Amino acid sequence: MIISQVGKFRRLAESWGMQTPEKITFGEMRESGVRGLLIYCADYHCSHSIAISGDQWVDDVRLSDIEERFVCSACGKQGADVGPGFHWDKSGPAH
Repeated sequence: MIISQVGKFRRLAESWGMQTPEKITFGEMRESGVRGLLIYCADYHCSHSIAISGDQWVDDVRLSDIEERFVCSACGKQGADVGPGFHWDKSGPAH
C-alpha cells in the first residue's frame, strides 16, 4: 500500500466512527535521530509529495495532529499524510 492511500483509509475509518492509531510525536521522532518530514497529498490520484524540516513543531505534537493543516500545492486538496523523512535534507522534494 502506498503512503498516500493510508490517509484515505484512515479518513474512511474515522467516518465510520472507528478509532485510528495516533502517529509518533516530534519528540519521539527526534529521539530516533530524524528531523525531517515527508508530506504526501491525501488525494491518492494526485500523490504530490514534498520533504521538509520538522524543526518548527514542538516535541509533544503528534505527526497526525498536523495532517489536516496542509493544502496540496499541486491539486489544492486539504489534508496530507505526514511521516518521518529519514533523508529529507539530502534529496529535496520527493516528487
